[in-house]
Amino acid sequence: MKLLTFIVVFISTVCLVFAGILLFPDILGQAATQNNEIVFGLFLGPFFVLFILGWLGEKLLLKLSQKNPN
Repeated sequence: MKLLTFIVVFISTVCLVFAGILLFPDILGQAATQNNEIVFGLFLGPFFVLFILGWLGEKLLLKLSQKNPN
């Protein structure tokens, strides 16, 4: 996996978690302040989903770009 894909996935996940906390402060905001394990879980779930999707997208783009148009 390329470093650029990892960085994009990491930053996207951080923005997604912050957006969730800002949009749903009654639910996620309290979880973020009271229990660090929940925030860790809130980060890991979306991170691995985006990580797998990014990895698959990267592999697909590499295969499409290497195909010979003959």
